[in-house]
Amino acid sequence: MRHAVAEGNGRFHGHTDVPLAAEARDELKALVRKLSTYPVQVVYSSDLQRAHETAKAIARKFDTQVLVRSGLREMHFGCWEGLTWRQIARRFPRLSRAWLTQFPQQSIPGAERFDAFKKRIMRELNEIVAVNPASCVAIVTHAGVARLMVARALGVRDRQLSRIASDPCGLNVIDVFRDGATVHLVNG
Repeated sequence: MRHAVAEGNGRFHGHTDVPLAAEARDELKALVRKLSTYPVQVVYSSDLQRAHETAKAIARKFDTQVLVRSGLREMHFGCWEGLTWRQIARRFPRLSRAWLTQFPQQSIPGAERFDAFKKRIMRELNEIVAVNPASCVAIVTHAGVARLMVARALGVRDRQLSRIASDPCGLNVIDVFRDGATVHLVNG
């Protein structure tokens, strides 16, 4: 799932470590209620505080620990970090258009390359699945990471990632098997 709403929601935070917004408290309560029907045994989280704070609320409900993994961070957006899309389009008009039309090949100056980001996330997901066979695991992360995980399960091409919604506290439920996955819920 994606973390609860962060301060400055709508900005490309990437690796910028922003806290949760005041309105996140109600979102967290609703998320914990949604998760109460699942037998969560372990909670994983990105090391960024917006994800970690969300994960701690879930872990309290299930009386379990949060395992922090920096590899679950959002993609680093380089010179776009902290900006809204409107600011990006105004400051980087050619680059922003190229990014829209040539994603995922178009890179952003100073940013993590998409192929490296995807490799990092898939490695993390594979490791989590490998050490938790037949377990219900909650992974609290970021919009881009959640999109990648859902896309992998559905066989969606990278170019189409933006078609997968990932709202704050958006819950995705995926059963992962040795030879594939079944998606039960997207952005619920």
